Amino acid sequence: MIKCIHCSKITELHKSNCSHCGAILTYTVAEKFDMLAESVEHALKQELELRKKNRN
Repeated sequence: MIKCIHCSKITELHKSNCSHCGAILTYTVAEKFDMLAESVEHALKQELELRKKNRN
């Protein structure tokens, strides 16, 4: 999932147009990869915090 630069809503990574506003997404492959990596990192951090809370 990536954020549309026009409407700031989340849309699917493989789409070339935003599913909300229809704007053309002009991200390069490298930019999409970086956004996906950041998204995965954020999700892993959230999961780690949740697991730490449940352990205590």
